[in-house]
Amino acid sequence: MSLAAQACLLLSEWISFFLVAVPPRSRRTFVELLIGCMLNPEGWVTRAIGAISREAHWTTYYKLIERAHVPVADLSVRLLQLVQKVFPGELVNLIIDDTLVPRCAKTGPGISIKHDHARRANRPTFLNSQCWVTLALVVRVRLGSALTVPLRSWLVEESGQRGKLWVARQLIDQVRGHVKEARLLIDAWFMRKSLILPLLEQKVRIIGQVRRDTALYLPPEPEPKRRGPKRKYGLRVDAAMLGTLPAQEVELMLYGKMQRVRLRSVVAVARFLKGVPVRAVWCEMRQDDSTWSRPRLILATETELSAQAVVEIYAERWGIEPLFHNLKRWCPGQDQRLRC
Repeated sequence: MSLAAQACLLLSEWISFFLVAVPPRSRRTFVELLIGCMLNPEGWVTRAIGAISREAHWTTYYKLIERAHVPVADLSVRLLQLVQKVFPGELVNLIIDDTLVPRCAKTGPGISIKHDHARRANRPTFLNSQCWVTLALVVRVRLGSALTVPLRSWLVEESGQRGKLWVARQLIDQVRGHVKEARLLIDAWFMRKSLILPLLEQKVRIIGQVRRDTALYLPPEPEPKRRGPKRKYGLRVDAAMLGTLPAQEVELMLYGKMQRVRLRSVVAVARFLKGVPVRAVWCEMRQDDSTWSRPRLILATETELSAQAVVEIYAERWGIEPLFHNLKRWCPGQDQRLRC
């Protein structure tokens, strides 16, 4: 069998795997639209429809997306299962992050003036936009290289109690029962106790960046029996104590290239996590002018991990940034972007 025939056979198996989550009456339209997107991935439904020999009226394909005849939650679970089938492993690395999609319209679902934390030079500080929270899966292909697969994106509502943290919990709960062990990689905004503590009860491992002034304490020293509750915290890890920690300089493959980094690490307890023990890692990168960058503080609930392993695993979170760029530019449907 030729390589092209093997690729077609494998692609047909993957599409058949997805069709289980699609209602029978919508399967033909779904397959046609999916093939059209692969043939002409320019981010527009009209281009995808024009790339295929239509078996139905063109409004049928729009209604499939507009009226949500395809269960997105079931499709995301099938995608997760397919990736696990191709890349088997007990531990799954997940990413939660949010992004803003600029809009010209003043009214619409989730549209309002929002603060842009990206701080791009060619954009204003506040944008008229929508906020999307995305759950992605990381698959390590080789050392220093990882593949980021989007599972599902959720539009954050402008009013009500369903903020980004609530959306993140919903996205994780949808896939938590389909993986044996999960590790979540998040940035500083999502490192909140309202999100992390419930996930720790579900045996989800957390690695995330926090502010450098986060209150960290050494584990308390053993003390004789006394009345009252036991101490949770020992000495605080301040700037003076940080300077006494041993530094380790290593060459790591980060963000697609070899970089010289300086690491300091200690096992501490986090005040904002109600005394949960964490591995705290301060990471500095060697810059082009031979100076060290400002230290970044990364916390990992897996205290047995080394400082080098924590930095290498957390660096895989960066793959969601180019993923957002591709979703905004190539995902089918101008008004349905980030929903696939």
